[in-house]
Amino acid sequence: MEKIIRNAYAKINLTLEILEKREDGYHNIKSVMQKVSLCDVLTFEFDDSRDIYLECSKNVCEMKDNLAYKAAEIFFALYSEKTDKPYGVKIHIQKNIPDKAGLAGGSADCACVLDCLLEKYGVLSYDDIEAIASSLGSDINFCLNKYRCALCTDRGIVLEKCASYPFENILICVPEYGMKTSDIYRAFDSNPVRFDHEPSFTVKDALVNGDVLTIYKNIVNSFEPICERECPDIEYIKNKMLTYGAQAACMSGSGSSVFGIFEDKQKLLACRDELSAKYKNCFICHAVTE
Repeated sequence: MEKIIRNAYAKINLTLEILEKREDGYHNIKSVMQKVSLCDVLTFEFDDSRDIYLECSKNVCEMKDNLAYKAAEIFFALYSEKTDKPYGVKIHIQKNIPDKAGLAGGSADCACVLDCLLEKYGVLSYDDIEAIASSLGSDINFCLNKYRCALCTDRGIVLEKCASYPFENILICVPEYGMKTSDIYRAFDSNPVRFDHEPSFTVKDALVNGDVLTIYKNIVNSFEPICERECPDIEYIKNKMLTYGAQAACMSGSGSSVFGIFEDKQKLLACRDELSAKYKNCFICHAVTE
């Protein structure tokens, strides 16, 4: 039985600008997303059973409700339309990325399944893969293996590759309080947060030039003020990181994770030691650039 092991990388939002609500119920956004080395590990075992089986180290949801399962199901439905060749896969997910944290753990797993099945079986085009990804969510396209850092627009599914800066010292801390994305969007619509400049475009250009100071100054998140009111731990963690010398600290996605980018590894370690005494989910990672 053939086995393939792949990493499904988390993402952080260097910027997240929430724009107008669309007729389809989604919001347009501008966001510079960056993959980081915190990852789930997926093991694929292939056979000719024509079955899909998925198991996860954490009981996140029912198997058939998991985005990774849905991705495989859609992939093989299209695959079967194009060929009568046999297929079958058992997928095991070792969960390391906290869920409901704004780190795209479920989206990363889903994208990893699509990439791996395409690698193994072929037949479908990459356009097919990206269409499946966009049908299942808004972060999944970015989580596909072809991207490391990208400017994401539309509802997050129109991507432009960005230069990726090799941030070496990133600390991610996740409070226990999980945020429900739909609730955060409703709160945002009641009291929207806009920026009077173009942080996403500014960061995109600064990445090209390696202008790290400009990047630090423009790391923002439209959801952060809303989520801080809902979960005071977010502001506490952010301020603690800045106190310990982080060059920038911000909430990722719709929360509740907070990331800090440090230039001094010792300061990062000191911050990690204090935060981990209060929060069990603290991770040291780096930007994935290759």
